[in-house]
Amino acid sequence: MSYKINISLEKKESGYSASCPEITDKQFEGDSLDIIFSELKKAIQLELQTQEKKASKKVNQPIWEVAQSLIKDMTEDELNLLPTNGAEQHDHYIYGTPKQEE
Repeated sequence: MSYKINISLEKKESGYSASCPEITDKQFEGDSLDIIFSELKKAIQLELQTQEKKASKKVNQPIWEVAQSLIKDMTEDELNLLPTNGAEQHDHYIYGTPKQEE
């Protein structure tokens, strides 16, 4: 799996400053680039470990928990728009064929 992140690096009178908004709100500051890159590396490793834990947790979930997590942020109106006959009409929802008479 690959990730792309943006790192903003700035040279200041007192040294260097860097930030990586995809990973943390923290601003990294140091006298040398080595210090900045070391701190960024630690933050990136921590983020990757967190992502791996989240991914492994999702893999080990029962299917009903996966379904619940997919709809947890939906409003009642959105839930009412979901098809109730999805298995019977799978060709319609997957391939766009006309719905079958019920």
